[in-house]
Amino acid sequence: MKNIAFVALITLLICGCFSCTDIQGDGIDTVIWEGSQLPNETSFRNPVWEPDLGKPSVFRGATQFYAFGQEKEWSEGLNYVVPVLRSSDLMAWNFNGEAFESAPAWGEGKVTSVGVEFSKTLGTYYMFYTLGDAGIGVAYSKAPQGPYVEYGKLLDADSLGYQYVHEPFFIQSGLDFYLFFETDQGVYGIELDIKRNMKPLLNGSAFRIAGTAYAGIYIFRMSGNDFYCFGTVGNEVTSEIHMGRANGIEGPYLDKDGNDLVNNAGTLLISEGDGNMKAPGHVGGVFTDRDGKNWIMYQATDMDKPELSSGEDRRPLILNQIEWDDNGWPASVIEVSSGWSAPRFVLN
Repeated sequence: MKNIAFVALITLLICGCFSCTDIQGDGIDTVIWEGSQLPNETSFRNPVWEPDLGKPSVFRGATQFYAFGQEKEWSEGLNYVVPVLRSSDLMAWNFNGEAFESAPAWGEGKVTSVGVEFSKTLGTYYMFYTLGDAGIGVAYSKAPQGPYVEYGKLLDADSLGYQYVHEPFFIQSGLDFYLFFETDQGVYGIELDIKRNMKPLLNGSAFRIAGTAYAGIYIFRMSGNDFYCFGTVGNEVTSEIHMGRANGIEGPYLDKDGNDLVNNAGTLLISEGDGNMKAPGHVGGVFTDRDGKNWIMYQATDMDKPELSSGEDRRPLILNQIEWDDNGWPASVIEVSSGWSAPRFVLN
């Protein structure tokens, strides 16, 4: 019996958190269980998905989260045009097939970036994507995971007077729809005219929100008319995530010091750390947990394994909590890293 009691006590020491209290007043301590402290019950492990989900686009459906990525050959002969992941908690993901039943045929090249979002007012999921250098196309689905049906090309560089158009980001703000994209002259947005069961159309002129230093932007509506713009500054080898804030979706987006992102200013949010994870970039989503905390998903590079077996760049998914100060700016810079991280994301 003494051996059994000893083993039980050691188990408590290893697996849990407890306290000793003299409840009966007789001088005999009582062990009180205060909950598990196992890492997988109190924290989560980064990357939350690997091997790859380059240039991710993540959104929350009715009961699940969905993540989409650029076309990659994960291993020889295993090519995904637009891979789809699914999760119930942002921390554990499963492969859920491809968004398209067949690759878009209106232009040449791979699907190099995607932006997916749900329009609650239209009851439709829209996917905007870059097809090589041919331009930006659009597809739709009534189910978050697809399959997505082609509307075809929406715009190209020549039609707007740019050298290229890449990395679309789609958002609905109130009853208005906007598409943002990267060009050789900076990051621009344009309003869209979208009607139920009809192909989206451009509505008005493009407006610039960030300079040429920025790529892969993501816009998050914090509350009211407060919008945060997150963007990648750098390149595929070394990069950081910077941000700005505006009082309306069309900007101007200013950093903490009041400088405009159009002039390539920005407040640093995520940087490279001293570990194996480098090149944080391309924010895929920002989400709010049960306690009102914000969490950000983005890609990074694992320098211990920077390439897929096919030779293409390998970009795992990273999840971090954002800590804000009283003025709504980062209280500290996040350093991208792998391994256990706490606390866990809890759905609201």
